[in-house]
Amino acid sequence: MKALLVIPFLLVPAMAHADQCELVSDDVATHALSAMRGKPNVIEYCEPCGDKAPGEPHAIDHLAKQRDTDGSYAVTLDKREVDLAYLYVQTAPSTYENVAALAGCPTSGVSPSLHVDDASDRGVLITASDRPVTHVQLAVEEPPTPPPATVTYVIETRDHLGIWAVVAACALSSGLWALATVLLLRRRRAIAMRPRAIDMVDRS
Repeated sequence: MKALLVIPFLLVPAMAHADQCELVSDDVATHALSAMRGKPNVIEYCEPCGDKAPGEPHAIDHLAKQRDTDGSYAVTLDKREVDLAYLYVQTAPSTYENVAALAGCPTSGVSPSLHVDDASDRGVLITASDRPVTHVQLAVEEPPTPPPATVTYVIETRDHLGIWAVVAACALSSGLWALATVLLLRRRRAIAMRPRAIDMVDRS
């Protein structure tokens, strides 16, 4: 009977240490990488496991994600799988935020952020905080702006001098024809008005 009573209590630590966000979807893993990429330090702190205090901050040397056989994804930190629920990334000089919360993976019994107090003679004090974090939004690539339509301008130049030369030539030609017509008419009129006596003298 005693053995049966002990079993539930032995299961409590194991359940508390159960993985929450170690195997996640591709979308959550991608958001986690985006939240940690370019950040200086991370802290590992598993409150459900009974950790008394957060671990020491350490730099991120290698960050990646890998696909499991069942189609889930795991985030690897320095080439080892980590549970996003117990990982905090430095987002400000005095603030570390829970990576699972940033990536959108639900957690239980986990503080959303950690606060770092100023250094003193006793070192740096890091305490859990209830300050909520903002879910990471991936940047959406906008389609490239199409280049402006090419507009071709056709500049037509007209030789105005040539036009005026044609006009002048036409006017000159018309004037010559008019002058010839006038001279011809005057000659005919002169012939018509000449006295007949002159014709008779010429015949003798």
